[in-house]
Amino acid sequence: MIGENETEEYSDEIMTKKREMEQQMQAMAVTDWAGIMMVCIHGQVENRIYGAIVNRCLEEPVSFCGLDQLVLKMDEICELAGSPMLSMDPRFLQEKRKADYLGIGKKRKKGRQKTAGWQNMFDILKQQAALSREVFEVQILFRSNATMQGRLRCSLSGKKYVSFRSALELLRMLKEEELEFCGKRGKTI
Repeated sequence: MIGENETEEYSDEIMTKKREMEQQMQAMAVTDWAGIMMVCIHGQVENRIYGAIVNRCLEEPVSFCGLDQLVLKMDEICELAGSPMLSMDPRFLQEKRKADYLGIGKKRKKGRQKTAGWQNMFDILKQQAALSREVFEVQILFRSNATMQGRLRCSLSGKKYVSFRSALELLRMLKEEELEFCGKRGKTI
């Protein structure tokens, strides 16, 4: 009996998360923000979360492992989408890395930017949510002063948006989420 109750609670939790995700997607459908990232946490490896980023400008999710890769890939997605625009050129240690990064923006051609759209994002998100243990939303509103600004909504924020003024602040918030996630799950994979 104990196993059945735990299964029912888990099933109810999944259904609640799906309803909340559908409500979020309906609310986002009225906007055209390319900076909205739905982050699906699939699990953890050595106390580092891994998962996928879903964005309306992508035809498929972008995988990540670790918070550092998550933040950098969100920046690259913004560069690919061309929104929000950078206020200054980023600095790199190597010219090749700079050329690679600047080449991301060149992949999109004016007037021919391929966007998957909200419906495709919703379909991908439904697939990813089935694999996910947690889903949260990051909205990157600006990329000024060589960093990003926006807001985060996750389980720790009580489903309210919490603003961040830099990638470092975002990283700190995500670290709290990672610690909570890894603490809940016990063993690492």
